[in-house]
Amino acid sequence: MKKIFVLSFIAVMMLNTSAFAENYAEGEALAVFRVPEGVSVSAASVNVVEAAEEIGASVAETYETLSEIEGKIFVLVRSSAKTTEELISELKARPDVITASPNYYAHSLNAEVKSSVMPNDPSADLCWGLKAINAPDVWEDTAGTQRIYACVLDTGIYKHPDLTDNIATEYGYNTQTVSGEPDLRFGSWDADFNGHGTHVAGIIGAVGNNNIGVAGVNWNVKIIPVRVFDNIASYETINYEIRALNYIANLLRKDSNLRLAALNFSLGAVLPVTPDEMQNDVYYMAYKAIDSLNRVLIVAAAGNAGVEVGASTLFDSPRGSSDFMKGMYFYPSSFTGLNNLVVVGAVASDDTAAYFTNWGDKVDIAAPGVGILSTYSPIAVEDRVPAMYQYLSGTSMAAPHVTGAAALLMSAFPSATPSQIKSALLEGANKDKNPLVYPYAGFVKKTVERGTELIESRIEQGIIPPESRDVEVERITRAVEEEYAPYKQFDGNGRVSRTGLLDVKAAYEILERSSHGSGTSSGCNAGITAVIVVLAGGFILRRRG
Repeated sequence: MKKIFVLSFIAVMMLNTSAFAENYAEGEALAVFRVPEGVSVSAASVNVVEAAEEIGASVAETYETLSEIEGKIFVLVRSSAKTTEELISELKARPDVITASPNYYAHSLNAEVKSSVMPNDPSADLCWGLKAINAPDVWEDTAGTQRIYACVLDTGIYKHPDLTDNIATEYGYNTQTVSGEPDLRFGSWDADFNGHGTHVAGIIGAVGNNNIGVAGVNWNVKIIPVRVFDNIASYETINYEIRALNYIANLLRKDSNLRLAALNFSLGAVLPVTPDEMQNDVYYMAYKAIDSLNRVLIVAAAGNAGVEVGASTLFDSPRGSSDFMKGMYFYPSSFTGLNNLVVVGAVASDDTAAYFTNWGDKVDIAAPGVGILSTYSPIAVEDRVPAMYQYLSGTSMAAPHVTGAAALLMSAFPSATPSQIKSALLEGANKDKNPLVYPYAGFVKKTVERGTELIESRIEQGIIPPESRDVEVERITRAVEEEYAPYKQFDGNGRVSRTGLLDVKAAYEILERSSHGSGTSSGCNAGITAVIVVLAGGFILRRRG
């Protein structure tokens, strides 16, 4: 797949440290202000506006709920006259400012598209990830309940016929709308002109047993669509992510009975900031505020660069400035100190590591992420032929398997806390399916395959003679091997995750034992036969690549 942070084949649009301005929105800064003792957050916000004016800036946005949770004021400040570096320097010099940081760019974490044709076989044979995580075994007891929610923070969710019954439209939110005045370029939360968010949502909760399309990990979950990306760029500044976190925090604070199982972040940013330094960054503090509520899991894709999570990248990306630079870190997967964060790496259907997956001990769990069939948006602007279903790959696809599993477990054990569900997921992971990573071998193989296909296409078009094929393939192979040589140090030296492959059945059994066998599906459709439906011939599954 390709999107949200980026829309290109190994989707991780990283930023160039040699040109800091490319890393963030120039003339903007995120800041956290102190609240004086005995002063309310709302009253102190007035002082923040004045403080911004004193340094030649204005408060573009205040994140009220995050501010109330933490007792500090989270704001975005903007100036047309000063650079970001100047803003941060002047903000940090003020005694009333706790910290200030750039408004970084973030992007989506899908890796590639797998070509396919419309199949006639049952979707059970196509949605291999569902069987790999033993979801059908849990469906015998519960297929979910619409009293449990999961949130997709992404490109939006198209009102797909295989999703509409499970979309919590009353909670739909578009971060691109400010003060009720939407920018007409961006549309509403359901205007997914990318396809990424719709695909992620389908993995979590495509309606099951409805005789169309595919089934999600959870057949009956309610999905909250929160759109954090626009229709123009393949990436966005993180203030929209923070705005989304503020919105979710507000929902949770207003409704103590809202059963929100997980927030799905199939997105990320690659930044020249260490995990220790990140502790004082506004980006991290916004996540920490949500985590402190202890109401919801934060499920994050590990990233698709084939490097170790939580460690500094050891070399520049082979793809240059469009990817990452030496000394950068992947976020939110590299965050530390978040009790309810679950970082997800990707595996393939043959139990090997996805060649693109980020990996290491900071990755909590592995899940299916290669060639995943799910719902798709027919209005995706890059697609010439509308597609209702699509095969996509990436840690973007692995993360929603975990989010769907968390919601499924909460439907069966509604009193379980986020920490209990996280513990069950990690303890129940299949340690026998935690493969070693081989990014060098994988990147070389896939890139040479694509180069060979291009050569053969040019031969068919008469651009190059057939007899030159082998010479051209050899030339490409040598070039690709040299390009990806820095990855050799990783081949066979690390595993995808700390625990192993997601196993919903094992996690269910752990929670059942901990509740002394009293776990029930609590309003779910207990006893539903584990039927996976056949793709309806009326929908178009197209080839893209």
